[in-house]
Amino acid sequence: MILVSAQAGAVTRRGRVGAGRRSAAARAAVGAGLLVLVLALAPGARAGAAGSDAPGEHCSPGWVCGWTGPAYTGVVSLVATDMPRFPETTAYVGFNDGASVWNGAATRKAGGALWGRCVTVYDKPGYKGRSLTVLPARGIAQLPASFGHIHSARFHDCRLP
Repeated sequence: MILVSAQAGAVTRRGRVGAGRRSAAARAAVGAGLLVLVLALAPGARAGAAGSDAPGEHCSPGWVCGWTGPAYTGVVSLVATDMPRFPETTAYVGFNDGASVWNGAATRKAGGALWGRCVTVYDKPGYKGRSLTVLPARGIAQLPASFGHIHSARFHDCRLP
């Protein structure tokens, strides 16, 4: 009975002007949402022993990614702006429960020196507590147990060695 009602409702909606466009747009939005979910839940690539190997396509250029597992595995979360506090939501689980972090920022030459967009992560909200700075195109495959989890992050230009 429920299937018949749902099918009848779908047939009725198709008959209205513009309903096909809305339906296609809704399907596209659901498809895009599912794609984001699949990418977020896919395990990251393994990092090398030094932890500086790129985690693969799971961290887009320009973003900082945090994973729930070591060596860039588990659930990934992405940020590209300063975060004085990572909200306790699933969108930031890779930082709040993070075990590894990667800075996908690029580098550039300026004034004969190599520069990039570094990120400093903190174990307390408001850019307080212990901190670790992650250089562009580098990561920390395993956050030290003494560090805990990332609760804030600040971006800044940095001169690279």
